[in-house]
Amino acid sequence: MNNSLISTNPQKILDFLIQNPGRQFLANEIEKATKVSRAGVNFSLRKLSKEKLVLREKKAKIYLYSVDHTNPIIKQLKVLRIIVCLQPLIERLKEFSQKIVLFGSCGRGENTANSDIDIFILTNSPRIIEERIKKSNLKQKVQAVIRNSTQFVKMEKEEAVFFEEIERGITLWEPKDESRI
Repeated sequence: MNNSLISTNPQKILDFLIQNPGRQFLANEIEKATKVSRAGVNFSLRKLSKEKLVLREKKAKIYLYSVDHTNPIIKQLKVLRIIVCLQPLIERLKEFSQKIVLFGSCGRGENTANSDIDIFILTNSPRIIEERIKKSNLKQKVQAVIRNSTQFVKMEKEEAVFFEEIERGITLWEPKDESRI
């Protein structure tokens, strides 16, 4: 994630664990992956465990650590991580879009290691949007639903459940309404 958002040892450790959902790690594995000192990792893991953000499980004589994906704070951090990762792509798409929405498991912070990033794009230039998405260098696959204004209006009646899912999503970009200012 963006270095300005992840600067403290607990933040670095949480970010690493969030990127590896469903996996457990030894403290020394976290130390190597995050480049945080052994003391910093141990102190941070104790603190994060106490705050119930990280789960600590004892197996034999060792402790394994993972992130608690049921915690609402963790879910929001996962959403923030996805939004930050999407920013360069959003910048390349917005000049050809009327609206870009993050929805699905990534928009709810319920994504797993195998989840696609679901985005809805309202545009009159679908080919350009498709090309720019193909050229993006994101680690996770982006699953884009691309519609023009007419198709979007029809969606409300013909695909009501899907329309609601998009409406509940997180708007990543839309033009500012200058008339409100």
